[in-house]
Amino acid sequence: MRYFLAGVIVVCSLATGWAQTVSPDLLKPENRSTSSSGGFTIFGGTRQDRSQLGRRAEEIKEKLWKELKVSRDEFSPILLVLPLIDGVRLRQREVLVQVFDAAEAGRKIQVDIAPAARADSPAVDRGILNALLLQVSLKSQKFSGDRYVNPPSWLVASMGVVLRRRQPSEDARIYSALLEGKGMPRPKKFFAQKEDRLRGRAKEVYLAQSFALYQSLVELPQGKDKVLQNLTLAEPARDPLTRFGQTWPTLAEDTSRLVRLWALSIADLSSSRNLQLLSSSKTSAGLDQVLFPLQDGQEGNDLGADFLTLSRTEEGRLELKQAAVQLQRLGFRSHPLYHPLVEEYREMIERLSRKKRGGFVRKFSEVEELRLALDARCAEMTDFVDWYQANDEATGPLLAMEQQRAKISEEASRNDAISRFMDSVEGRGW
Repeated sequence: MRYFLAGVIVVCSLATGWAQTVSPDLLKPENRSTSSSGGFTIFGGTRQDRSQLGRRAEEIKEKLWKELKVSRDEFSPILLVLPLIDGVRLRQREVLVQVFDAAEAGRKIQVDIAPAARADSPAVDRGILNALLLQVSLKSQKFSGDRYVNPPSWLVASMGVVLRRRQPSEDARIYSALLEGKGMPRPKKFFAQKEDRLRGRAKEVYLAQSFALYQSLVELPQGKDKVLQNLTLAEPARDPLTRFGQTWPTLAEDTSRLVRLWALSIADLSSSRNLQLLSSSKTSAGLDQVLFPLQDGQEGNDLGADFLTLSRTEEGRLELKQAAVQLQRLGFRSHPLYHPLVEEYREMIERLSRKKRGGFVRKFSEVEELRLALDARCAEMTDFVDWYQANDEATGPLLAMEQQRAKISEEASRNDAISRFMDSVEGRGW
């Protein structure tokens, strides 16, 4: 079988226009190694290069199989090739994953790792990860010959994040930026993207969005089972969004629900990274920033009536939808006392953007009154704390209350012989 695999590489390199040029020296037995589990056959490079690559590939495979709960079925070895020179074709990828038909041996997956890419560990890991997910996917696909569908790009990207999870503080900035509205997910645009075509900031955002999507999906009933089901579809659609809908049809149809789940996942990832909540005053100011721009500018007008007017035009409903999204973002970081209030505003305005106007003005007026009362109460508490900190501790009301309680406790204690005896027994633990 090993000699057959060596011959397969020659067939592959001649049959496909995308393959790297393979030197005959790579086919010699001394230039070939097998990983510990037999899941990878490595060609080229030095013995040390092959050994390190094999160990790394086995580590990635073990973590991936554990994360997705892939069964330990028998798979054909993945071929990892270390060519002597970089690819000669224009714009050829430095880490190239390809599939070819090896006659009676069936489909084979080959990963060519050019010399220029070997120092780029994330790129090499991504190539191996892509090959492993493709291996699982192809076992179930019914397409024949050279027809097949690659694993979802978002799943490859999210598994890459899972395998190289960093310290929480390192990821905090990117999730904070997503919460602030610089990269909240838009399904159609997101599913059309591919990680290997992105660079810099755009790639960071895509990776964070992918992992947040994965997290939101695994928290649903049968979460990881569904993810694996999507990976192993017998006839997966080539369009990424359509393929997503094959496993999660209700989310694909109701993209607003998908975005809400997605956004909650981003918020959860951010909160676990010590994201600081806003103060009560800043939360109230944030509400003003969202609500006041929706007024028509005329003095004395009721804000609820202005919202109703907006809901009667297409442009106005769009503004209301945008305001609902802004309120959702504010809710993620709002002060705990204000969080239910912010959510109430969001629900009302979202319903209004969908032309559900019944009882809006009355309910909006009630929420506004509650907000004014909450603002006043929070201001009183802030003033009290400021006053207490500004005065001498000896005159502080909290300290005086504590001293009074201690005095009462001291007066209530008894000092007679029997009480002293009982206290000594208690002190000795009897």
